Amino acid sequence: MTARITKLWLTLCLCVLATPAGAAVTAALSATQIPAGTTVQLTLTYDGLTTSEPDLTPLRAQFDILGSSSSTSVQFGTGGSAESSQVVLTLAPKSSGQLRIPPLTWDGERSQPMTLTVAGAAAGPSGHVGTVSAAVFIVSHIKPAHPYVQAQVQLTVRIYAAEQIYHGSLDFSGNGSVLVKQVGADEYGSTVRNGRTYQIITRRFVLFPQHSGRISLPGPVLDAQVAAPQSSSSWGASPFGGFFGGPMQTLRPIEVHGDPIVLSVRPRPSGAQSGDWLPASDLTLTAHWQPGTLSARAGDPLTVTLDLQAVGLTAAQLPDLSDRLSLPAGFNAYPDEAKLSDATQGANILGSRTQTIALIAKHPGHFVLPAMTIHWWDTATDQPRVTSLPAQSMTILPAAGAAPGSLPGPAQASPVAAPLPAPGAVHPLTVPPSAPRANGRLPWPWLTLALAVLWIATVGSWLWSRHRRARPATSAPVPKRTMRPDVAGERSAFHAACARNDAVAARRHLLGWMAAAWGIAATSLNPLIAASRDPRLSAALRELERACYGGANWRGEPLAQVLRELPARVDQPERGEPPLPPLYP
Repeated sequence: MTARITKLWLTLCLCVLATPAGAAVTAALSATQIPAGTTVQLTLTYDGLTTSEPDLTPLRAQFDILGSSSSTSVQFGTGGSAESSQVVLTLAPKSSGQLRIPPLTWDGERSQPMTLTVAGAAAGPSGHVGTVSAAVFIVSHIKPAHPYVQAQVQLTVRIYAAEQIYHGSLDFSGNGSVLVKQVGADEYGSTVRNGRTYQIITRRFVLFPQHSGRISLPGPVLDAQVAAPQSSSSWGASPFGGFFGGPMQTLRPIEVHGDPIVLSVRPRPSGAQSGDWLPASDLTLTAHWQPGTLSARAGDPLTVTLDLQAVGLTAAQLPDLSDRLSLPAGFNAYPDEAKLSDATQGANILGSRTQTIALIAKHPGHFVLPAMTIHWWDTATDQPRVTSLPAQSMTILPAAGAAPGSLPGPAQASPVAAPLPAPGAVHPLTVPPSAPRANGRLPWPWLTLALAVLWIATVGSWLWSRHRRARPATSAPVPKRTMRPDVAGERSAFHAACARNDAVAARRHLLGWMAAAWGIAATSLNPLIAASRDPRLSAALRELERACYGGANWRGEPLAQVLRELPARVDQPERGEPPLPPLYP
């Protein structure tokens, strides 16, 4: 009997040893009900040691995994040792309601399913959802809700936080349908809601919808960290807690989603003018002229600086002002590159476009520059508006050195008056009526005096010619040098090149101006530098040489201001022109 009992006992022990120890995976949530916009911790525990990782793919359908940590532990007891592996996940729900945490597989074992209640939306005006008060939530406000296409929309985002936020970042970016720009700096404040004190962080954006219709954007997302108490381990409280004055603190990540931004965008109204579409709450256009008298000589620049500012538009949306100029005949325009800038005016964006344009007339006369008109749409009153600059009268005097003449009066049928006659042109003569006789008799004393003067001039001319023939010919006669016809053209071209800051063209036309006016084959600016008695002119000429040969940036206005006319030529000894102009560093 004893042998039979012993045999049965051994059989049972062998059966127990032959059965593998079943490893289990358990799951636990830090809370089963949370407000929207907060996170929850899911702890997975594997009974035993393993080198594999749990499969978290089923979680990603309804949760964002913001962080994870893993650890292993070994516990010793009277019955032996117990080993386990643990993974702690920080989950951010993607929606509210009853969310199911599905079974998760870890090294062939599966955890049990669980349910998490996410109560309501965190972006409600009170921040209170059911019986759960959100610790961190976002409230967004748009104005207007029904904007025009490409018009400004003000978006105000406020973050309410009842906990201290660390390492926070707010993500809100547009897409191909909406352009987004942040305006101003963040603002800070506080308020009390439902008995809790919240810190408020306010950030403002402007949106520009690019097409009409319904546009939906994902709401702003806050990624941050908040303080969380360190849970006690199986070893008890941290031995350093009392030394540092309290329990140790850790940071846990949070991800808070704001409500989607939905816009109902209206198309361009039928009452708007064709051309540029400028929806703004205010638009101004100003002009500054140099010189302020609006008078210059032919070939000299008249400079106008146009400044266009619009509240509710970016600088990139403003039109090119040089295209809006209606120039009189005989004028050329040389616009500089426009300066674009965006600034903040309250919760609005203020776009500015500043453009300087040099106007150069080819002929003297009285001219009228027509008014400049810009059509735009007033989004504040929802009606079309017009901003314009009045017409300007300009007086262009003859170029220096040209034959004097009277300026014609302002044109009546055309904005451009007829140009003055060119120097040297032949004009028809009007024969004056015969001089009246004195007492019916001819003025014999005056006639006799005129005949005597004419006889003396004839005798003097004959004596001078005999004297010339008696002198030996020492050199060939020098023909009279006439002024080249392109003096005015080269001078005008030089000033135009200065107006557009083109150093190479300015030097080329300046050499042509010197050659035409001085009758020399000018290949360098040295003769002009030698003739200059103004140190400012000499410095400006050397700066031009440096720009041409050294590649430096160059502004033509200083040289154009000091070189209105060429100085008198200084004759130098015959030494020949150098083969190359001097180089400057």
